[in-house]
Order: sequence, then structure tokens, then C-alpha cells
Amino acid sequence: MDASEKAGPAGPGPLQGLWTLVDNLDACFYVKDVDGRYLFANRALGLVFDADPVAIVGRGDGDFVDLARCDSILVTDREVFATGAKLERDEELYLPERGRRVFRTVKLPLFDAQRRVIGLCGISTDITEERRTLDELIKRNLLLDTILSNVDSSIFMKDREGRYLYANQRVLDLLGVALGELLGHTDADFLPPEVAKPLLENDLAVLAGQAQAVEEHVTDAQGRKHLFWTRKIPIALPGHPNGLLGLSTEITELRGLRTRLEHERVTDSLTGLANRLRFEAALDEQLLAARAGAASATRLAVAIFDLDQFKYINNNFGQAVGDQLIQLVALRLQQCGARIGNLARLSGDEFAFTLPYDGSVEELAREVEQVRAFLSQPYPVLQQPLHLTFSAGISLSVTDGNSANELLGRAEAAMYSAKDNGRDQYRFYSRSLGATVAERVALERDLRAAMGSGEFMLHYQPKMRRDGTVAGFEALIRWNRPGVGLVAPDRFIPLAEQLGLLLGLGRWVIDEACRQVARWRNEGMGEVPVAVNLSTSQLTSAELPDYVFETIRRHALAPGSLEMELTESMMMSDPELAIAILNRLRRGGVALSIDDFGTGFSSMAYLRQLPVNYLKLDRSFVRNIADDPKDADLCAGIMALAHKLDMHVVAEGVETRAQHDALAAANCDLFQGFLFSQPMSAAQATEFLRR
Repeated sequence: MDASEKAGPAGPGPLQGLWTLVDNLDACFYVKDVDGRYLFANRALGLVFDADPVAIVGRGDGDFVDLARCDSILVTDREVFATGAKLERDEELYLPERGRRVFRTVKLPLFDAQRRVIGLCGISTDITEERRTLDELIKRNLLLDTILSNVDSSIFMKDREGRYLYANQRVLDLLGVALGELLGHTDADFLPPEVAKPLLENDLAVLAGQAQAVEEHVTDAQGRKHLFWTRKIPIALPGHPNGLLGLSTEITELRGLRTRLEHERVTDSLTGLANRLRFEAALDEQLLAARAGAASATRLAVAIFDLDQFKYINNNFGQAVGDQLIQLVALRLQQCGARIGNLARLSGDEFAFTLPYDGSVEELAREVEQVRAFLSQPYPVLQQPLHLTFSAGISLSVTDGNSANELLGRAEAAMYSAKDNGRDQYRFYSRSLGATVAERVALERDLRAAMGSGEFMLHYQPKMRRDGTVAGFEALIRWNRPGVGLVAPDRFIPLAEQLGLLLGLGRWVIDEACRQVARWRNEGMGEVPVAVNLSTSQLTSAELPDYVFETIRRHALAPGSLEMELTESMMMSDPELAIAILNRLRRGGVALSIDDFGTGFSSMAYLRQLPVNYLKLDRSFVRNIADDPKDADLCAGIMALAHKLDMHVVAEGVETRAQHDALAAANCDLFQGFLFSQPMSAAQATEFLRR
């Protein structure tokens, strides 16, 4: 055994751990031939003999122990060789430098194919200092003996013909034989030829002098297949042909687990279809094969289908109905009869598939429309059949791209174009729509990534009283988009609403605004009110009031410190629900404003019922108030009406002193606009307050 073999195996963790266990036991582990020469020695024996374990191999005990003073080690060896039986005994050794030591020893005979003893395997534990705990050490040695006999890995020795010289209980259980039936036989006597042949080939490579760590397949006595990671090393038996020592750890379950995890990694759990990762990989392989083939090789089209208004279905009928619909759509795609190749679910309600494309766009369009018509048939998920429509986008290989990523991105761009132009239709990708839709796709991607990443911030625009003091601020969200800079809300808020992100984003705005009010209070600036803008999705969420009240309580804000602004159109879409939610907010100490008043289709009957504190006069009325008497009279009328309804008026878009003076003359309460300040960061707003 050379130094590399002595060092132990490389391979999977369980086998490496077993080999390391043998070599690093604090008990001495060794193998001897019948002449008493060491064939193997672990590190613990090397420490006892004060020698490198490699240097011990091939030498006898007389080179390390004073046998003249005590020959018990030779006596026990001879007894094992003579009887062929296991031996347990205390041995006394006299070591040149360390004097007398006592070891508790277990020795096991090793046999050849003819049941002749050809060596022994021993485990010895130093008990010199622990004689008082001898019983415990005996148990320990018995445990080590049990490790060799019953460890959950197969341990075996074979001769150069592949015949078993030794096998532990694990091997015997696997093959379903007793030790006496196994010794002297080969794997071919117990295993099918197709299983035994690779095992023998591995054995022969090891017997040629090359240690190996390989995967091996073995069939047990019941015909079940097992996979092992096996480490085999050659071992020399003096006076006998070379043999091998093997350690095998079963990895059947581990391999099965890896296979399942890999399947789950590339498979959509809801539908069983491929996911985006697997679809892209398969598509790239197909494109690569097409490029490597003949010029006449079949080209591919990539189609992406998306359910129209799926968010509405989820919100109104529940996620369970939405999941059932997704499963039914997946099933129909598999049954639609079109020449669909790879099929995948890319995301929530978005599916993709490939179609062979021979150059006829008209034929391709007919197939896509056939799929859309099949998918649009009613779905039996509710008491009455549910009708769905689908938007689709198509891109073509070579024409629109040569990679899966390019084709998917362009098909998605075409699909968004179909949605933006009325839904329930398909579009082919073209370079004319590519730039616009690609920008929208990139915006959606970045917006999704921005959620929870700290890229959003609030800017604050002051609302001023007639005497020039600050009455409060309006909080305006900004997005610090990486590589772009600050993005105004009108660029991303509508998209966030479409994507269902606005509820979460709105909660962040409310929390951050309340946190800023608390900061100003703690810095001695008093309770400065801050107004935030509500969205339609927030106003129709029954959870909104509870979240607002909890946030106010958490920041210990006084009543009126948080204001909320909403537009006329938001309220008029569902007046009863809006009034109910607004009444809860008003009773909880939240001030309310109608934003952009006069630009919607207001109902004066509902306006009278709304529990609002402020009307915000839209900038379109303010723009010409100093020059146009009609605008001045209209503004004055709105303000008079608001005051009659016990509301205050905030004029937006005040940019000149003349506008301010005309509004003040009409009894306007508060002013907001560039005349006083543009929206500014929290730090700038703090400095504005200090001034």
C-alpha cells in the first residue's frame, strides 16, 4: 500500500467519512499477515509506535516493541491464526520510549477462498490510564468491532480472481447469503451477468495497482436495484496473490433526490409543464441544432399566450379558481391539435410554445388562431361557464433572433402590443414595435425587481397658508431606477397597478410618510401633517383602514397628522364602498382630500356624503385665474361650495404671485406649487421647515 492509498479515498461525503473514520480512530486499527507483518496501519498505531503508518507496513512488532519483556502480542496473534476464531483480550506492550502500556484488543481472522487463515484484522485501545473504566472501554471496543461488522456501508476483501475473502453484514444482507456461502465465491455467482461484469472490470483495474472510486450498480436478493459509491484499493497479502479492500456507500436515495430536485427546478409545480428555465434551455438546443444543420432545416416560431384580465379573475373569484383555470389552460394546450413542440408555463398566466415554421406566415397565423379559438371555449370552473380571452405574441427564428432569450423577449413584446391594442388578438413581432414594447418590458422587469430593494423614496411638496407658514406636505413617490435615475410616478404607477404591485407599494408610502412625521416631531418641529395619494386598488381594499390605524399607532401620531388624497373618478366608480372605507378612515383620525377636483364626472349628491376635509383645486383652473374672469368666477364658486360643505380648499399648481393673490382674494385656504417649492427630498424638506 503506497502513501496515496494510505491517505484515503476521494468521493462522496458518506464514503469519505467512513474512510476517514477508520484512519482517524483513536483506537489502533491494523491488518497483519500470518507472518506478523503489517499490511495496513492507521494513524493511531503510528502514534503508538512513533512511526509513519506507511513505514509500519511490511514490518513486524519486534521493530517497535520490546518482545523480550512481554510477548503477549505474539501470543494473541498465534492463537487467532491457530484457531481461526475471534479473540478479545488485554495485551501488555513494552515500548522503548514510553514503557509499559496496556491495550484492550479485538482480533479477527481473515480467510482465503479455501477458508485458510491468511491474516488478521485488529483493533486495540490504550487502557493504561483508564483501568478504572475498563468496562466502558470494553464496550467501546465492542462498538468498534460492530462498526466493522454492521456499519451501514459495505466492507469487503477479494482475491485477484474476485473471490470474497471477507464481507461485513451489509454485504451479506444485500446478497441474501451467509458468510460461509459467500467466501470463495465471486459476484457472478449471485448477480445477473450484466450487473456482475462491470463489478469485475472495476476489480481488475484495482488489482492492476490503481485505486478507484466509482459508481457501481448492484441488484439485491429481491431484484431491487441499488447504486453505490465504491472506493477500492489494492492490498498485498505476502505469500498469496494480491487482493483488494473495498468500501461502498449506497447513494440510491441521494441520486433519486437529486433527480427529483432537478426535475422540480425545471418544472412548473402547478401544471407539470416545463418552466421558463427548461423551455429556454430546450429552445437554445433546437436553435443550435438548426444552425448546425442544412440551410433547409426547419425554422421555429415562438408563441406566448397570456390570459386577458386574469388579475380580475383571481381578485374576484379567489386563487383556487385561478389555479384551476391555469391547469385547464395547460391541459387544453396539450390537447389543441396544433403542431406544438416545446410547451411551458413561463409565469402566472403566461404560456409559451414552439411551432415549426416553413416560411409561410399565413399558415403560422392560422395555427396560432386555431390555438386561441380552442383556448377561448368556456371553462367549467364556476356554476356558470367562464369565458376567457387570450392575447398572443409571435416571434420567428432567424428573422427575430437566434437565441431563446431573444425570441422569448420579442414574442413577449408582441404579446404586450396585442394587449395594449385591445386584447383578444395576436401580433407578430416587428422592429417598429420592438423599441417601445421592449422599453415597457424592461420597465416591468425593473419595477418588479425594485419592490423591497430600497429603490423608492418620497419627495415632499409644501402646502402653504396665506401667512406664508407651512401647513403640511404632500408626499410624492419617486423611483431611483438603476442606470436611469429618478422616475416620476406617472411613468410607473399605472404599470404597478396593472401588475398588482400597488397595494404593497402603497403600504410602503403610508409607513414612510408616518415615519417622516414622527422624525420631524422628534426633532422638535411639531406635528407636521403629510398627505399621501391613494390608488383605486387601495380604496377598494377592506384591509386598508386596519393597516393605516396600525401604522399610525406604531408611530404614535396625533389625529390629522396623516392625510390621504383620492380622485373623484376613484370614488365615483364604487361610491358606496368608497364612502364606507372613507368614513372608517375619517373616524380613525385620518384627514381626507379630493384631488384634482373639477376634472372628473362628479356627482354632487355623493360629494355631499363624502367625509372629506379638503378639496384640491386642479391646476387647470388655477393656470388662468389671474387673467380670465370666467376662471376666477369658477374658482370662487368651487371654493364657496367647499366652504358651505365645511371643507377647506387647496389650490394646486400655484406658480406666480398673481395666481396666489387672485386665489387669496377668493378666500382660498392653502396653496401648493412651484411658487413656494418644487417637490424635495426629506432632508431638503427638513431644512425648508427650519427656515
